[in-house]
Parts: sequence; structure tokens; C-alpha cells
Amino acid sequence: MSETKTFQTSLAVIADIHGNRWALEAVLQDIDRRGIQQIVNLGDHLTGPLDPAGTADLLIARKMVNVCGNDDRELFLPQEKRSLSQNYTCTQLTPAHFAWLRSLPDTTVIADELFVCHGDLFDAPYLLEEVTHSGVFLRNTLVIATSVAEITQPVILSGHSHIPRTVSLSQGKLLINPGSVGMPAYSMETYVMESGSPHARYALLHQKQHGWQVEHIQVPYAWEQAAQIARGNQRADWAQWLTTGRAR
Repeated sequence: MSETKTFQTSLAVIADIHGNRWALEAVLQDIDRRGIQQIVNLGDHLTGPLDPAGTADLLIARKMVNVCGNDDRELFLPQEKRSLSQNYTCTQLTPAHFAWLRSLPDTTVIADELFVCHGDLFDAPYLLEEVTHSGVFLRNTLVIATSVAEITQPVILSGHSHIPRTVSLSQGKLLINPGSVGMPAYSMETYVMESGSPHARYALLHQKQHGWQVEHIQVPYAWEQAAQIARGNQRADWAQWLTTGRAR
């Protein structure tokens, strides 16, 4: 874990860009338009059949708090253990991009108020979602509380599932998933994750007298342009996810 960082009373939280430069550009423009100075980025930055190098250049040039996601770590696996998207991403990145990824911590803490993570390094595949034979559902409150019992900060920021959520626990902790900037749906072997629309998503946090105000933002962008790149890279599945927010 890296050292504690300071924070301002308002900040933006982004996650799961997955190489979608077009979505990232739209989200950053929206954040700037609102005058938000601090951005927290929860990982899974580059992996996908889109524009990983352009996305990396934008993130490296922009001052923000970044942590590493599972897809970021897996880019360092041997080629035979990587997915198709991970292998494509690796062919597009420079040594400087890999050095930046390697420098990112798994978690960090901001002003002892915010615990920042990707959301995959817990006791279950997803921190806030349970995968069942009937579908994907919000995990039981007590089960979530057990997963985060050792975290002392009152606010936990996590991504990974791509589903925007704000979850309050009885002991006062607040858990926030901003949703995905660049990948609004995806499918796994036995389940799907779907946000329901192609918008780029992020969250705004404002510290108020009686707690945190959370806004989940949905930003339109040129998703058909991103989908065309996916199709050109023989990823019709990604094109569907990008243009519909659906995976089935």
C-alpha cells in the first residue's frame, strides 16, 4: 500500500477504462467542465481491442491517483496465459507504458478517509456482487461487511464488476463502485455483467457536513467509433457491448 494522500472536498472516481480512449476523453471533459480537480482511478486501464496506447498516454499525462487492476497485472503473464484482449493490448504498448503499469500499487489510502482498490483482491470474485446460477445479485450486507472488516477507512472505492453501486453498511462504511468508463457490459463463461446502456460512467463524491454525497454520472460519447475499432479487430462481442450496454 502506498502512502496516505490528501484529498479535496470533491473528487471524481473512474474505473475500468479498458483501453476505450473515446470514453475516457468524454469523461475527462465532463470532469473538467464541472471544475473537479482530483481524480481517483480504480484500475483495469488498458486491456481491450480498442486504443490501449492512446489511453495510456492520456492517463500518464494526467495527474490522478491510480491503482492496479487484475487486467493490468495479467498483462505481465506469459503470452500463453493471457486472454485475446490482453495479448492484443501487449502488442500495442511501449516499454514506458509497461513501466507505468508496473509502478501502480494494488491499493492506496487518501487522507485516512478513502480506501482505494480495484475490487478483486478480496475473499470473493466481486466485492459487491454475488454470481449465482440465476444471475448476478448484490451480495448480502453482512457478507460484504465481513469482506471489508479489516479496512478502517469509512469510504471504500472499488470497481471491477463494471456495475455502478452505492452500498451503505450498518457500521457506517460507504462502498462505491463508479461503474465502467469504457466497457458497459461483458460476458464470462457462466454469467454476464450489463449496465444497460452504452454510456461512459463515473462517480462524483462531495464531502458534506453530514456525510458523503454520491453522484453516478453517465456520459454520452462516440461509442459507435469505438465499436468500429472493435469490429476491425475481429471483436464483434465488444462492439455489441459498447453500443448497447448488453451482453446477450
